[in-house]
Amino acid sequence: GATDLSNHGIPCIGIPATIDNDITSTDNTIGFDTAMNTVIDAVDKLRDTCESHARCNVVEVMGRGAGDIALNTSIATGATAVVIPEFPHDDDAICAKIKAGRALGKRNFIVIVSEGLGGEYAPALAKKIEAETGVETKFARLAHIVRGGSPTLKDRVLASTMGAVAVEELLKGNSNLVICEKKGKIVAVDINYALILDRMYKNKLKDGDLDRFSEKEIEKMKKEIREKQQTMARLYGISKTINL
Repeated sequence: GATDLSNHGIPCIGIPATIDNDITSTDNTIGFDTAMNTVIDAVDKLRDTCESHARCNVVEVMGRGAGDIALNTSIATGATAVVIPEFPHDDDAICAKIKAGRALGKRNFIVIVSEGLGGEYAPALAKKIEAETGVETKFARLAHIVRGGSPTLKDRVLASTMGAVAVEELLKGNSNLVICEKKGKIVAVDINYALILDRMYKNKLKDGDLDRFSEKEIEKMKKEIREKQQTMARLYGISKTINL
C-alpha cells in the first residue's frame, strides 16, 4: 500500500511490522521476536505434559509467508523436528527419529510446523506419527495467540529505533523508503526496491517488475536473496544437528 502511495506522489516511509519476518529487505521485523518468545513459552508448557504422559506434540505456529518463526523456535526449544515450506520435508524420517528416540528411553517429542504448509498438513502429520510410532501424539494450533501479548525488549528497541530513523529521514526531506535492519544496522531502503526484492525472493515477479532497475541493482537483489537463503539453510542445518 505504501509503495502505491509513493508511486502516486504521496511521500511515505514504511516500517516493517509483521510477526512472520517475511519482508526480504530487512533481517528482522517488528513483532517477530515477541512472537517467537510466545511460541517458546507455549512449547515449554506443552513439553511438560509430553514428558509426563510420554507423548509427542505437533505444534503449528504462524508464519504463512515464511518459516522463520518455526525454524528459530525449533532450535530454541530443542524440537525433534521442524517442517517449513522453504525446505523439503520427509514425514517418514520424522517418524523414524521419534521411534529411535523412544527406543533410547526418550519420553517427550515436539515437532514444530509452519502454517505455510497448509491447514490440513499438521493434524495429518500428528495422526501419521501416532499410527507409525505407537507414541501418543497430540496436535496444537497456537494460531493468533502468537500475535498477542506484551512486546519483548528487543522488539520495543527495534520499533523505537526504526521510528526515530524514519523521522530523521523525513526531516532530511527524504521519503518513499522502508526502514530496515541489515546486519545489525538500521538503514533506509528505496520502497520500490524493497517491494521487488520481496517479490523476487518469493518467486512472485510480474511482467515488467524489473524494467526500472539497472543490471547492478538486479544483481544486488540476487545477492541479498542468496544471503537470506544461506542464512535459512544454515539455521535449518543447525536444527537437524541438535535434534538428532
